[in-house]
Amino acid sequence: MKNRCLPTCLILRNVGIVLTLVAGSVLLAADIHASANQQPQKTAALKQIFVYQILLSAEQNQE
Repeated sequence: MKNRCLPTCLILRNVGIVLTLVAGSVLLAADIHASANQQPQKTAALKQIFVYQILLSAEQNQE
């Protein structure tokens, strides 16, 4: 019976591919998580701008 083993270069290549895929998915998850955490800050800033515009237009209408 023949000993059927994969060559070392194929094993290393496959391990490298798996590690690259895992690292990519971790980076993607971290990016999604970071952008999800920034949403409330952006929303608050947009609300402040909206209120400022309303106050500015009300002030201009009074003049």
